[in-house]
Amino acid sequence: MNPNIQIIRYEECESSLWKNGGGSTKQLMIWPKGAELSNFDFRISIATISSDGPFSLFHGIDRQLCILEGEGVRLNIKRNDLGQSEEIILSPNEQPFCFSGETQIESKRLANQILDFNVMTRRGNYTARIERIECNGKVQIETKDNSAQQSANTQPIQFLLPLAPIRCIYQGEKITLQSYDLLQLAEEKNTTVECLTLISRQTTQLIRVCIEAISHR
Repeated sequence: MNPNIQIIRYEECESSLWKNGGGSTKQLMIWPKGAELSNFDFRISIATISSDGPFSLFHGIDRQLCILEGEGVRLNIKRNDLGQSEEIILSPNEQPFCFSGETQIESKRLANQILDFNVMTRRGNYTARIERIECNGKVQIETKDNSAQQSANTQPIQFLLPLAPIRCIYQGEKITLQSYDLLQLAEEKNTTVECLTLISRQTTQLIRVCIEAISHR
């Protein structure tokens, strides 16, 4: 296996039931390694929502949420202590819903079971950006992130999550990813721009996540 990539197989990740019995979570990545929910810097997971209820609170954490499977969810978001709230519907194929972990949110499924994708970052330490990429045939992705937010001394850690099986070619190595496998690309230390080639026989989507450390200089 190429040392510049790491693959976390979705089917091999352990599923943890929620304390309230309303669903379960598969943790794909947590940093630092071995961290707990109380002290992680960033975390990537996929959750199965089996019943309606409140979101767990994560103080000091910024969150982003995408729907992977199901009709979607209706979210009732409490905006202040006066009881004022806002209601939104989050459906598949939409841009990620971004919110602070302290926000009080009640969720209601639109139909049956929901599968969602979660990225959490510790506020002040890391930031995350999520985008959906459509692949039909062959697509090339630069492994260096050229975002204007990127500083001269940091290079975001990049992850790709396919929503359906897909083939990849990176530095001459062929890789097959199944649905919801997480591919991590190592930070590029040189100035050469490498490309990852994605190959799909049918139109599918991938979720690309870029996580960047915040410099405190």
